[in-house]
Amino acid sequence: MNFGEENDLLAYRKYIISLLVIQAKTDDEFSIIEKKYLKYAGGQMKLTDEEIAGIRLNPSQFIIAPPPGESQRITILYYLLFMMRADQKVTIEEEELCYKVGLHLGFREEMVRNLIGVMKEYLHKQLPPYAMLNEIKPYLN
Repeated sequence: MNFGEENDLLAYRKYIISLLVIQAKTDDEFSIIEKKYLKYAGGQMKLTDEEIAGIRLNPSQFIIAPPPGESQRITILYYLLFMMRADQKVTIEEEELCYKVGLHLGFREEMVRNLIGVMKEYLHKQLPPYAMLNEIKPYLN
């Protein structure tokens, strides 16, 4: 996959949205705030409401190989982490999905665990801009 090509970029974006749908549904409750975050993320990726609705119908069909670029891979993980905390509760299933995806993307378990810890620490308060970056810096190439 060449993530600069239009079809590959669209697949990458749809994959992120599919992960967010899966994440939101892990606790069997797709809350209004999670739906709003999904719409926001889809808008950031320039996907239409119709495209997002299609992904919601069958999110497990959108699978890609991990992107080669570290920034693309961390973007996927960031979106997933923010969806995890969107409804202000973090379940074991949501954490497990983050671990699974993080490891699939090639990140160290400790880094993913630390990022989840940051999300849980700031679950009910504003996340400082440096909080996640401080956890990632030691692992960047």
